[in-house]
Amino acid sequence: MKKVKRTLAAALAATMLLALTACSKGDVTSEVSSGLAELKSQATEPAVEPKPETSTEAKTDPATPAADPEPAATPEAEPEPTPASAPAENPDYPSAAGLNTVTLEAFGTDYTLVLNVTCPDQGWYKPATNSFGDFKLFPTDDPSNIFSGDPRMLFELQRDLDKINYYYDDFENVEELAPRTIGGVELAGRSYKKVGMWWTEYYGEMPTGGWLSIRISGVDIEPGTEGDAVLSSVTFG
Repeated sequence: MKKVKRTLAAALAATMLLALTACSKGDVTSEVSSGLAELKSQATEPAVEPKPETSTEAKTDPATPAADPEPAATPEAEPEPTPASAPAENPDYPSAAGLNTVTLEAFGTDYTLVLNVTCPDQGWYKPATNSFGDFKLFPTDDPSNIFSGDPRMLFELQRDLDKINYYYDDFENVEELAPRTIGGVELAGRSYKKVGMWWTEYYGEMPTGGWLSIRISGVDIEPGTEGDAVLSSVTFG
């Protein structure tokens, strides 16, 4: 009896061991099968490639040539300024360059005198018309600005000596100068100040009648100067 009980107990134990072993194998097989199924599922799914980051900067297609930059606007050429030494144009005072021939008239008389005077090629100007029977020459770089006190030479024909000396009482610091022969005629000389301007004057009676006065202010007439050359060029016709 005891032997039978042991046999039954051993059989029962063996049965339980087989059951446990089967159960364990089933779990392992189940887990293995589940893992294989998951791997198979992942293998069959299409791979998704990551999208590249989009740059905010504009990309240039290498096949398309880059557009040339627009040329910078060319500034308009400005006119060149007139050199400071160039004289301004003034129709009232044209150039006196070369020979100038004018006819002087003594006011209120029939006396006339043809005056010829030659000026340098540049830098000397004259009025477009001579007024009051006189003729003026201006040595200036800018004939657009000629005023009453500017340097000048003035040629004027008067009827007599009294008319020449009409303003003598207004002369200041009068000084007699050596006579000077101009145009073949010997003229008396003097210097004085009148209305704020210093003058050198040569005057005398003309063979054709009337008295000529040549007044110079602010012009150098020493030998070798332009002023001296102008006076020396004077002739009467």
